[in-house]
Amino acid sequence: MHHATPKVAFAAYLNALGEFAQQAGVVSTANATQNPTALAWELIAPHLPEGLQSDMAPFAKPDMTADNAAHTTDSQHASSLLQCILATATQLAYGPQASNQRPAAAPARLQPLFAHIRLQDTAATPRQNTAYGYPLSALSPQSIFPQTGADTPTQAEYAALWQAFVQGLAAIPASHRQQWDLWLDHFDTLWQTYAQAIPADASPSGRTEVSLYDHSKTAAALAVALWRWHHAHGQTDEAAISRLHNRDDWQEPKILLIQGDFFGIQNFIFASGSQTQKRAAKLLRGRSFQVSLFAELAALKILQACQLPPGAQILNAAGKFMIVAPNSDEVHAALAQVKAEINAWFLQHSFGQVALGIAAQSACCADFTEPERFERLLAQSFAVLEQAKLQRFELTDAAATVLPCDYSLGVCRYNQQLPADSLQPEQAAALSLDQISLGSLLTRQDRLLILNRPQDIRDSRHTQKLRLPIFGLYVVLTAEEELSGYFGKPAREGHLLRCWDFSLPQNDCDTLWHGYARRYINAYVPHFQHDDEWLEDKYRTVLADESAEEVRAGQPKTFNHLACEERRSSDGRHFSGKVAIAALKGDVDNLGLIFQQGMNEPSFAKMAALSRQMNLFFSLWLPAHCARHFPNCYTVFAGGDDFFLIGPWLQTQRLAASMREHFSRYVADNPEINFSAGITVCKPGLPVAKLSAYAEEALEQAKQHRHPEYGTKNSCHLYGQSVSWPQWQQLENAFARIDGLKTDYGLSTGFVYGMLEFSEAAEQERSGHIEAGIWRSRLAYRIRRYVNDNKHIGHKNNAYQQLLEAFYQNGLNQLGGAYRIPLFNHFYLLRAR
Repeated sequence: MHHATPKVAFAAYLNALGEFAQQAGVVSTANATQNPTALAWELIAPHLPEGLQSDMAPFAKPDMTADNAAHTTDSQHASSLLQCILATATQLAYGPQASNQRPAAAPARLQPLFAHIRLQDTAATPRQNTAYGYPLSALSPQSIFPQTGADTPTQAEYAALWQAFVQGLAAIPASHRQQWDLWLDHFDTLWQTYAQAIPADASPSGRTEVSLYDHSKTAAALAVALWRWHHAHGQTDEAAISRLHNRDDWQEPKILLIQGDFFGIQNFIFASGSQTQKRAAKLLRGRSFQVSLFAELAALKILQACQLPPGAQILNAAGKFMIVAPNSDEVHAALAQVKAEINAWFLQHSFGQVALGIAAQSACCADFTEPERFERLLAQSFAVLEQAKLQRFELTDAAATVLPCDYSLGVCRYNQQLPADSLQPEQAAALSLDQISLGSLLTRQDRLLILNRPQDIRDSRHTQKLRLPIFGLYVVLTAEEELSGYFGKPAREGHLLRCWDFSLPQNDCDTLWHGYARRYINAYVPHFQHDDEWLEDKYRTVLADESAEEVRAGQPKTFNHLACEERRSSDGRHFSGKVAIAALKGDVDNLGLIFQQGMNEPSFAKMAALSRQMNLFFSLWLPAHCARHFPNCYTVFAGGDDFFLIGPWLQTQRLAASMREHFSRYVADNPEINFSAGITVCKPGLPVAKLSAYAEEALEQAKQHRHPEYGTKNSCHLYGQSVSWPQWQQLENAFARIDGLKTDYGLSTGFVYGMLEFSEAAEQERSGHIEAGIWRSRLAYRIRRYVNDNKHIGHKNNAYQQLLEAFYQNGLNQLGGAYRIPLFNHFYLLRAR
């Protein structure tokens, strides 16, 4: 059963591969006796896991040929149990509008699911916008954005994509083909890379907003759960096949949805100690990565305990995951054991600072195909996870309320809640030292190995193990394969459980397939460039807090260095500008409502696709965008639907605006999908926990903002002011205009500073204080007097009109109190430090 289960998942992928090959024209269906699934099998057979020919179960009997086995995976002619299960899983993934027939193959362009999202279903907001489509290309930071006016893809485009897919299949290391789970994990990333832009239903009347990848992945997970349930309950005979085929048993709760969510992430990431600030950047990098790693390894433990293949995990983003499992006694028992083991680990090593909530929810086939029932299933999934949040560590049951702890060696220097470990080289906990190691290694290594025993790997220049096993698993960071190898021996012996590529894309068009399964758990880190080495004066104000040796090409920039990046100089020696950093926090507005109510004809595949695509914007595109356009901005964490970045105070503002502009394009300009953000500006020495808290407060203010034209949320809060994103360009224009007028007319700092008083008066007037409206006449008088008294201004009337237009018509009158944002930015650039 353990060896056969991953092959059931692959069978579901194989059906989709047949459709892909058919679209590419590499297989012909002119002959009715030819099966595209069987033909696709023949094309990729040389690259499949070893031993498949000698062990065909559950495809067929051992003495059957591979061609006959491929026919047993054909869900269109369901006569065997496997065929019937594959057909059922395909229908459940499609949802309420499922068809029993394979859609006719026809080239089509995948439409963005975001374009079909509606929260207010009115005539003014139709549910479809068919002007957008995705390019038929491999997954990259650029290809995830929909385009307008794109032509229907040609068969030649499909053929080129198929050829790249087959070449990518050959890139999986040969030693990794001897373990089905390891190979399937790699295959899933390859399949996502090349099938994420192919519509699952390309028929003329089909729904083209779900990709072939998302549909086949959810179908594979459901097929595994159904197949395992039928075998666990002994329902494999002809009568069981008939009941499943005729939907007579679709009310039976055969499926178990297992969800995981981490709680206490903020407190964990921003925990402090006596030496936290000195290694703040590395600790933040390491802790943020560690949280994602906890989620990945917790899901892996559940998969292993339940003997499920990698494809059973259909969601994983921002510390949350969902696994589809059979609803059997064995699975419930295994889940309880894993939950207890994970709880014990967190209590021992973090004293409950972070916790994993695990919730299990049963479902029947009808829950996925009837609209009202599926919506109720989604709502229940949110509810059971919230309940698990309130029951962490089973504290009301048998869990200890006082934990044993030895502080005889003092407290950890980096997390004052943890005791120092006697086995460590300094006064610190092993968990904290691993966080610092991660913070350093992430900038140099590209791959992550997960093993079930430590002796298979030795520490070296290119390979390093973490000190602390996580949930009984050993974590190793290693360099690219040319430097560190393929780790074939532990792979062949079954001790290498996973090998993950977490490297960042080098550019917007970089294809993400490098022969290994990919996890989007890394963050962009600013580094010194060669040009920075010659600007020591730029960083002189912080050299007392940092070693001058750190200003070298290739070294990560600390927060102190980032705080100096807005300092400017005309001669390369004398710099001006505020020494400060900005923290940017944000998340997507109304995401829960989007999942529960926003999808037209919701389905399991759509839910998985929406989660994956939302995550890709923040975990894939954002780090690549920072690397290319905002190299001094640091992604502390970005994934799921939220993000937290730290960078120079002005560049961070511009990054936020750029993110909003690209996000609008990413969601096909759907006005109902937006994000809000909060920005706080402060000195770099502020404890990171406070920096995060201030940014969180700013985000809350943005969420509460309401504009009479643009509505609630969809805003940014900065310098005590909330503005709707559609207004942001006006702020940028006002900032540039102030700078230009200062140059043209020699405006004094005192004159410009006086505009702050008028912005406060304008805000008071908007709040209902009618008497404050006198600010307009006072402003006109102030400008006229300044122009008349300034002997360096020649054309007085023209200057007056220019200043009035900038400060009143396009400034204070339109922006009110928000005008302080461009004013503050202007003043900060003039500061000595």
